[in-house]
Amino acid sequence: MVMISVADLLRRALPAETGVIAGESGLGREVTWATRLHPAPPAFSHLNGGELVLLPPGTLELLDERLTLDEAIRQLSHFGVAAVAVSDNGNAAARSAADEASLPLLQLPDGIEFGTLERETSRFIAERRREIQRRGQEVGRKLMELAIAGEPLSALARDLARLSNRAVALENRDGHLLVFQAPVTPHPTKDEAVALLLTDRGSIYTWLRSVAATSLAEPPTMAFDGDTRWSRIIAPVSGRDGLLGSLSLFVERGTENVEDALLASRGAAACAVTLAREQAAANARREVELNVLDEILDGALRSEVSLLQQTNRLGHDLNQPHCALVARMDAAPGSPARSRDGRWSSLEETLARATNAHAVPLLWRVRNNSAEVIWPAPNGVDILRFAAQLRDDLIHASANGNEVVSIGVGRPRAGIEGIRRSHQEARQALTLGRRIQGPGHLTTFNDLGIYRLIYAAESLPELRTFHDESLGALLAYDQVHGAELIKTLEAYFVANCSPKEAASVLHVHRNTVLYRLDRIKEITGLDLDAADVRLRLNLALHVRLALSA
Repeated sequence: MVMISVADLLRRALPAETGVIAGESGLGREVTWATRLHPAPPAFSHLNGGELVLLPPGTLELLDERLTLDEAIRQLSHFGVAAVAVSDNGNAAARSAADEASLPLLQLPDGIEFGTLERETSRFIAERRREIQRRGQEVGRKLMELAIAGEPLSALARDLARLSNRAVALENRDGHLLVFQAPVTPHPTKDEAVALLLTDRGSIYTWLRSVAATSLAEPPTMAFDGDTRWSRIIAPVSGRDGLLGSLSLFVERGTENVEDALLASRGAAACAVTLAREQAAANARREVELNVLDEILDGALRSEVSLLQQTNRLGHDLNQPHCALVARMDAAPGSPARSRDGRWSSLEETLARATNAHAVPLLWRVRNNSAEVIWPAPNGVDILRFAAQLRDDLIHASANGNEVVSIGVGRPRAGIEGIRRSHQEARQALTLGRRIQGPGHLTTFNDLGIYRLIYAAESLPELRTFHDESLGALLAYDQVHGAELIKTLEAYFVANCSPKEAASVLHVHRNTVLYRLDRIKEITGLDLDAADVRLRLNLALHVRLALSA
């Protein structure tokens, strides 16, 4: 887990006059040891990969007088060495070979004693690795103690920021920022950090999900360099069920050190304990809330007093006004329908985000392809704005815009019985809104007007009889002759019984409307000049619209 790079050696172990003459792109390679190249065959047999290879003057000639530095660099790159150090500036061919292999070619100062350098560098690597390991264990122990003691994520992030001297961000598995903590020294602002977290999120989360279960004790890390002054060290926060979130350290360019990845890993392991505990508590709370909501909406109350006490403990004051919303997702015309599980996933994820985003204690459940939400609605709260935002969020969560979202909104009501009535109103608004306007609209119960009465009476046989007696003959005539008498009658009432305005609505001549009105009188035997007849036919048209599927 502890990685010492070529760049670390340059900063802390090699002589200050050491320069990089080629292969600079490989300075991040891990160095495991320092060794001199043997001047006698087999020269490369002791190499295992990751070594800083020291080439004293004349070594290649002793090994093979035909072996050039560029050929040696190519052979060494195949052994996976970390870098090659020489005492001169090489030649153009050697520098080109090092650049091609991304193998750092280092120039040591004149007069360097290679045996001493080998021993001191190897000792530095071993001691530095032990020091970093000890430091990581110390930080990891402190953070794990906080996690086991039940401290919140903010406390863990605050201590990690202090111990690492880096800004720390913790996200959940949906990419929602849970905590941001920064030390006193230079660090990105929260807005800068959020912008960095959004950069290349798709590929980063693909990596996080792929490595989430690889090591719970020592999570792997990845360095991400954006286009700003800050780079980012990322580690997955994992639990038994997979990815719980991610932890990021923000590092100012030029100040990177070998501890960053280790501390990010140890921090992620400690945060996993806290996140798993919080997730378990959230799951238990969610189960209780679902049971409560089922009792409220389905009417199977055990005891209203005990239910109110339970909801109060959960932070829901049902004696305050609440508004019910019912949202439904349908496949857009011409697009393939999603599976029920796919819709459930979109609805549940979106509602969970809405709960976090609005910081309000929502009660919600998903049934088939519909979501039912009980939203606190104290005086002054614009519930329609929340409903519109929820609809936009659901549309955004749908598969490439292949679904339309309809929402019905009940009236704000208080108490268990009031909330149940608001829920019934929301379902009624959703049903009639989809019938009257088609899918994809937001309809409130107050918008329904006379349709509320029609909906309440739609199970009565008298309503269908009234519809058939009033419009049956006209519907039959239209079906046979294509006369558009029903359409003309609808336009006539929309135009406040003005033939001229009805003609404008239908884009026909006024005489055409007058002729059709005469035919309606002849077929039905009803006088359209009578107010009660106009009321009857207009109501029958509304019944037809409300009853249509």
